Amino acid sequence: MKFPVSVMVLLIVITSISLIALNSDIAYDSLEPQNFISPEEGAIKITTKLYFVYDKALRTEYRTLTISDENYGKAVIENLSYGAENKFFKTIYDLGVKVNSVDLIDQTCFVNLEGSDRLAMLFASDDASLYLWSVVNSLTELSQIKNVQFLVDGRQLTRALFGYNLNQPLPMIESLVYSKQQTSADVVIDFLENLYNRRYDLAYNLLSKASVNNYSYSAFIAYADRFLSEHKDFNRDTFYTRVYDNYEEVFVKFTKKFQSDGFMLNAYDTWIVIKEEEVYRINLTNAYQD
Repeated sequence: MKFPVSVMVLLIVITSISLIALNSDIAYDSLEPQNFISPEEGAIKITTKLYFVYDKALRTEYRTLTISDENYGKAVIENLSYGAENKFFKTIYDLGVKVNSVDLIDQTCFVNLEGSDRLAMLFASDDASLYLWSVVNSLTELSQIKNVQFLVDGRQLTRALFGYNLNQPLPMIESLVYSKQQTSADVVIDFLENLYNRRYDLAYNLLSKASVNNYSYSAFIAYADRFLSEHKDFNRDTFYTRVYDNYEEVFVKFTKKFQSDGFMLNAYDTWIVIKEEEVYRINLTNAYQD
């Protein structure tokens, strides 16, 4: 028995309406706010060093960058434009130089500068290499960037600077970075800064050989997390050094306000620092572990 086409169409329509009606009665679980993934959740944060110009050398500051579009170079340049925490540290932005665009291609970061009188003044200055390498070193501090190619209004430069042709990609130059003869206290302060910035890899590199043998990297991370937890809300205050024949002790005072009455809580920590191959290293062999 054959059904007319009109009857078949009618049956299909009725069946579809019935299914919609049945599904409309189903109670779907609502999405909890903590389970909602915002487009901004794709951003990542990394802590790195930025380089600035001061007193004929490059100086560094740690900075946490937020990278949302995988353009690591753009994030670095934007943070350089914000300036340094130390008001005496300068970048190309303090000279009025502008950046038109930043692109990362095959581990080379192309920084396109705007041609201007300000840029001409930069190239004519004695510190031109420092200002350009403050950009180069800041960018190549990231593992994603191997070297930096400067452009001016999209065109390659035809000049040399610091022994390099600027029409070629430029590498990091560490010799431009300011360095002084480190003291035992300097090493401890660097160690603490690395802990606060959660650069445990850099802090671990400051340990003595015996400490590295005593602490696996995972054990050191546990130590660092415990230290930060115990020193939560404390600020580093003063420090002094006591020198012995074979080692030095660095005492550090930490303070924090007790609630709202203005009373200050004090905490003290001591680090043993030894010399290995003429370099100061922190000895944690007596530090407690879990």
